Amino acid sequence: MIKEIEQIQNLHKEFRAYHDKSLPLCAAENVISDFVKWPLISGYQERYIMGSAYDFSMDGNFIGAEKLYPYYQLISTLGKELFHATYTDVRTLTGMNAANMLASALISPGDNVMILGQEWGGHASMKPTFERLGANVFDAPYDLNAYDFDYEALNREIKEKNIQFLNIAPSDILFPHDFSKIDDTNCVVLFDYSQLLGLIAAGLLPNPLDVMPNCILFGGTHKTMPGPAHGIIMTNNKILFQKIDREINPKYLRNVQTHQVVSLLCTLIEMKYYGKAYQENIVRMANTLGAELDKNGFNIVSKNGVYTQTHQLFLEMTENQMNIFFRNAMAEHITLNTKKKPLFHGGFGIRLGLQEIARYDWDDNALTTIAQILTCIRDASYPTETVRRFMAQLPPKKIHFTFSENEFNINM
Repeated sequence: MIKEIEQIQNLHKEFRAYHDKSLPLCAAENVISDFVKWPLISGYQERYIMGSAYDFSMDGNFIGAEKLYPYYQLISTLGKELFHATYTDVRTLTGMNAANMLASALISPGDNVMILGQEWGGHASMKPTFERLGANVFDAPYDLNAYDFDYEALNREIKEKNIQFLNIAPSDILFPHDFSKIDDTNCVVLFDYSQLLGLIAAGLLPNPLDVMPNCILFGGTHKTMPGPAHGIIMTNNKILFQKIDREINPKYLRNVQTHQVVSLLCTLIEMKYYGKAYQENIVRMANTLGAELDKNGFNIVSKNGVYTQTHQLFLEMTENQMNIFFRNAMAEHITLNTKKKPLFHGGFGIRLGLQEIARYDWDDNALTTIAQILTCIRDASYPTETVRRFMAQLPPKKIHFTFSENEFNINM
């Protein structure tokens, strides 16, 4: 056998073996169905298209692009249905790529940009993204007790500092922002809601596009939305969309990775028919696990008796407890994140995500078992055999909330 092929096969076996037996509790990852996966190996990747659903022409385009354009049109239709967006663009390659494209198209040197600070759960890449373009970046006032902005101070500073753009990009979030309290009269609000897109599409969380005329909703499509790692940009503001439409492609992008685009289209179709049930399952399971962990002595963040309105749970710990917990989780193939920021009272904690196991539709007995596993690994000397026995009791990882083989012929 060729040496490199053998190496790849061995690496793949290790990768599959790890994820087959892992307990997936990472808030940033999800799994895609066979229905969503088939476009990735169906010949779309090699093909080019220039322009968008709203500015397409064969003049100067690639011959054959007209066969790809209808996919853009279908995505635009589903963007209206799921997100109430007049304009939906899926040319950007990832959520971070979407953020960079928007910043490059909209922001000029000297502009004043306010962001959700990293210490309050904001995405770590936002500040350098805007600073690279010569913008002045300010952290938005935050109320830790409410797990939300200090809106009175926020609106005051938007006026006093002449903020042109407010960027809200939460990586760590349990409760939705009350963006109805934001004065966007003279300020464009950029909502990078990568973590929340599935919940918004299902109608479980408020949609800024419904109430804010001067905003853009965008993000990555592989967290609560169970799609490929791709980017999506949506707005109802024609002026804003015109500013970015002709900048993205071909100025900043040439190949828009059409296989990802069609895969995302399949995700949106899946969300239309199964999204509400799936997203409700995420939130229910997260709160059920939160209650189990609370009962077992964990310090679980909650507000008004609710652990979360998203897919995430926050476990607050000391730094030493966090390090022990993470080390043991890594040894037992439990995927999760450590957090070192004031958003976690005391400055340290663990973030869990329930979106992947909710896709497997595990029952409450499985959640009790997960709580027992996490309880065991809190101690430096934990009962490894007990943990592995519990891990072996977890249900199989079969994807639910998707179309059956009878409903879609993958080999068409």
